[in-house]
Formats: sequence, structure tokens, C-alpha cells
Amino acid sequence: MKDAKARRLPGLLPAAAICLCVAASGPAAPARADWLVTTDGGKVETQGPWKVDGKRVVFTLKDGTLSSLRLTEVDLDASRQATTAMAEEAAAAKASAAAEAAPVKKSTHVFTDKDFAKPPAPPKDDAKEGDAKPASDAAAAPGAVKVVDWKQSHNPDTHALEITGSVRNMGPDLAVAISVNVRLFNPRGEQFATQAAALTTRSLHPNQNTAFTAVFPDVIDFASAKIDVMSTPLMEKPPAPADANAEAPPPPPR
Repeated sequence: MKDAKARRLPGLLPAAAICLCVAASGPAAPARADWLVTTDGGKVETQGPWKVDGKRVVFTLKDGTLSSLRLTEVDLDASRQATTAMAEEAAAAKASAAAEAAPVKKSTHVFTDKDFAKPPAPPKDDAKEGDAKPASDAAAAPGAVKVVDWKQSHNPDTHALEITGSVRNMGPDLAVAISVNVRLFNPRGEQFATQAAALTTRSLHPNQNTAFTAVFPDVIDFASAKIDVMSTPLMEKPPAPADANAEAPPPPPR
């Protein structure tokens, strides 16, 4: 059985109640589904539908092997919901592919210089002495704040997927307006969820870290994640040079 990370979905019947329903109505008709979610959080993709046969759930693996699990080991409601979610995702992908394959109408408009806006003139530097200023082009290059580590987990209270981690200011300047955005992708490489993360602080001195958390309600699983970090570097005012003509302070009294 292929292990995968999946959360326990709300609204499930206890195992004893499931067994009573099966005993009262006899073997259930085959459920039109192709995913099974186990009570310990595993997920199995089946070849075609699975069916409840007495106290067991019978199914065919993707490689054609006939297999089964005890009914008490399978979360039937979660299995149906996972199957529905994957079916909807596949239908959306099919519709998107059909839209991309549609012929594109050629434009007959002739563009001239009037169609293109001229770039605005660069703003004047009105910053006063002592104000924080943007760092130089080299220091202000994007990516000074980097992801140090991250992990995924499921919150048992909210039934939500959580991505937590930390970022560090790798640059030489103070980093402000820090933002972290987490994107999730399915096995086909398609983005299906995005969420802005909450941060402990939005400004970091050089070599300082801060934690972030992104919460995804109703997400069961994902294939890969991308974490985008944005920040603005600021250069602190250098100390004023010493005045050689300044009068020396008087010596301390003896």
C-alpha cells in the first residue's frame, strides 16, 4: 500500500456504526470511486471502483493486483470525498487543456508608437539626511531574505494543512516589508492553492530569522510547494565623520 499524507476529514461515522450498516443492508453496491483513505492517514489509488464485501473493502491496485483491507481500517467518507476532489480536479484540468487547444484569433490591429506608454521619469531623491535609504543596486537585488527550513503538518483541531518554517536575512542591510507566499501544486505540476503566510515580524536585521505559518483549509495533500519571499532592503545612515576642528572636551576633574 502506497503511503501518502492525508488528513482525517470531519463528519465520519464510527467504525462500529459502519459495520452495523453493512450487516443490516448486506454487501454494499460498488462505490464509483478510485481512491481509498485509511484511518491512519494513508491514501491508495485504485484501478476502477472499490466495493465493501462484508467486513472487508475489496479493490484492485494500479498494477492490476487484487487486494483488500479490513473495513475498520478504511475511512469510507474520506475516501468518497478524496475521490470527488480528484475527479473535479481532473475535470478542471481537461477543461483548461481544451481552452488552450482552441484556435486563437489573429489580431488585425496595427500598433503604433501611440499604443505604447512612455516610462515615467525616475522620482527625485527627496530623502533628508538621517532618513533610511534604499540600499545600492547590488545590495537591493531581490532575494536577500531566504527560506531556511519548512515543514507540513495537519492541525487536528481545524482540520487544515499548515506549512510552517523560517526565513533569514542573508543580506548586509536591514530588510523590511517582508512577505511570504506559499503555493501548492498537484502531481501534474498545476497550482491549485496559494496562501499568504503570517510572520512573527516583518523586518529583520542581517542574519536574523523569523517564523512563518501558512494555513490551507480543506487541503488533503499536495505534490510540491513553492515559497516566494519578498522584502525591501534599507541601508542605515553611516556615522558622521569626526570634525578635526572641533574643540576637545575638557579633561575629567581629578
